[in-house]
Amino acid sequence: MKIKIMTDALFIAERLREVDPSYFVVYNTDIKKFEVHSSDQRGASYCFTVPYEMLDSRCIDHALKTRVENKDKIIAELDRENELLMKRALKEEVNKLEEALS
Repeated sequence: MKIKIMTDALFIAERLREVDPSYFVVYNTDIKKFEVHSSDQRGASYCFTVPYEMLDSRCIDHALKTRVENKDKIIAELDRENELLMKRALKEEVNKLEEALS
């Protein structure tokens, strides 16, 4: 079950609407997490699950960071992180092979 959050102690629901007037917050009782939805989206309104246990200013930061206007920046960041992970994994494999051959 999802419960729409109209207001909260830190006014996060209201502040999210300053980021995007279509945003609204629900509490998903099945997974015990807050979610941000957009009334402007067709089909499903889901945008993201708040990655924190409570509604606080980090939720606003996350909403700003994940906006569609930032998609190119987000994709570049993911590409950099994936490249670093691949380099680390390759280095570990090389080290394992060197150990096995010694």
